[in-house]
Amino acid sequence: MGLLPYFAFITLFLLLPTVANVWTSLHDNTGGWSLASMRRLGEEQYVSAFLNTMALSAVTALLGGALGLVVAWALATLQRPRWLRSIMLSYSVVASQLGGIPLAFAFIAAMGSQGLITLAVYDATGWDLTETFAVSSFWGLVVVYLYFQVPLMAILVLPAIMGIRREWSDSALSLGAGRWRYLIDILLPILSPAIGGAVLLLFANSFSAYATAYALSGGGANLVPILIGFFISGNVLTDQSFGAALATGMMLVIAVAMVLRHLLVRRTTRWLQ
Repeated sequence: MGLLPYFAFITLFLLLPTVANVWTSLHDNTGGWSLASMRRLGEEQYVSAFLNTMALSAVTALLGGALGLVVAWALATLQRPRWLRSIMLSYSVVASQLGGIPLAFAFIAAMGSQGLITLAVYDATGWDLTETFAVSSFWGLVVVYLYFQVPLMAILVLPAIMGIRREWSDSALSLGAGRWRYLIDILLPILSPAIGGAVLLLFANSFSAYATAYALSGGGANLVPILIGFFISGNVLTDQSFGAALATGMMLVIAVAMVLRHLLVRRTTRWLQ
């Protein structure tokens, strides 16, 4: 009985929308069975959209994973001042969930063509920052995505780092292993499943991001979530069936990442227990 609300929530907000989306992708706009929308996914422009989205997700996942791991390690080992750890942990929780229009507006106001940082750099050096860096470009999106990818990574791997036992280090050092040998042969094999699982979650998180990329690029970025928005609720192009097909392809990519993450998390749990 206690699990009924949970299963009701999963059914209403995950299973039913997924089934409805797949059903729509397998029908044309007149309601008849058709695989035309799924076949269109193989067209060059839509393959390019998937590749661009994967590239953006992979870059932000790897960079965010590396930087977030450093932040998590600092949070786990920081002793003094104690208040700094609490503040950084609280900020990481908030920043990991901050995205969408507010985040995009913040970066436009700071680094856009008339942003505060852009104008300050121009006044100080005469260099127009937007000539080499634009928030609507690929690397601009990477920088903005890192704002929530890095703290999310820190939160995800922090429990695994906190689970490291001091006895492992003492035993390795007493047997003659140096710190680098301890890091490479003991810590990395133990933490690698947790790190890999967290990176896969960052990949899925970036792959499905919509509002931030749309606001930064004005809808001009060739990314799958933006295309889905165009075909489902666009002012010019409206094709519910193909929009559902794009969403189905996106869900398949995310599902593969989540299955791999689940397998890695199971391995991490065995180590920590």
